[in-house]
Amino acid sequence: MSIISRLRDFVGIPEADEYIGYGGEYDEIPQEGYADSYATDYPESTHSSAEQPTSQSELEQGSAVNTNSNVVGMPGTGRFWGSTTEVLVMEPRAFDEMPQVIQALRERKSVVLNLTMMEPNQAQRAVDFVAGATYTIDGHQERVGDSIFLFTPSCVQVSTSLGVVHEAPPQPSFSARPSTTSPWQSDMANQAIAQ
Repeated sequence: MSIISRLRDFVGIPEADEYIGYGGEYDEIPQEGYADSYATDYPESTHSSAEQPTSQSELEQGSAVNTNSNVVGMPGTGRFWGSTTEVLVMEPRAFDEMPQVIQALRERKSVVLNLTMMEPNQAQRAVDFVAGATYTIDGHQERVGDSIFLFTPSCVQVSTSLGVVHEAPPQPSFSARPSTTSPWQSDMANQAIAQ
C-alpha cells in the first residue's frame, strides 16, 4: 500500500473505482414528453368571491389574512404618503387593559386615555405605567382634562390654540454631496490669513 493510498484512506477519500453506478446511465426522455411527464392539473379556486377581501383595510391587513407570509408590516411607514393616522379613545376599567395602550403607541397611534372609570390609585398607576412607556419611545404626554390624558408617539405634533406643545422631530435629510472641507481646515485657513 502506497503512502498516497494510506493518506486517502486516512482522510476518507474513496478510490476512483468505488464510483460504480454513477455513470451516464439514465433514461432518455424526448423533449416533447418531458413537459407532459410533470404536467399537473390544478383545481379551480374553491374560494367564493365573498371570502375575498373587499375593503382597503382588509387588503392592508394581509398579514392577518395570510398567516404563512414572512412579510411583516412596519407600523406607521405609510404616514408620509397620504395614509390616515389613528387616534384611539380608551376608557379602561382595570389596570390589566394598559398593555393595549402600550401596543397602540408602539403602532404609532395616538391614545386618549379616559381614566374616570378607574379607582384613583389604579388610575395613578396606569398613568405612571403608560407615561413610562411613552417616554421610552420618545413620545409625548399631555393632560387634557380631569383624569383624561393624551399620549402620542414621537411622530405626532401636539399643538393648542396657544401654540405648539410638542413638535415632531424633523425627518432626517441627507445632502446629495458631503462637505469637502472639515471644520479644522477652515480654522487653519483663518489663522493663515490672520498672520
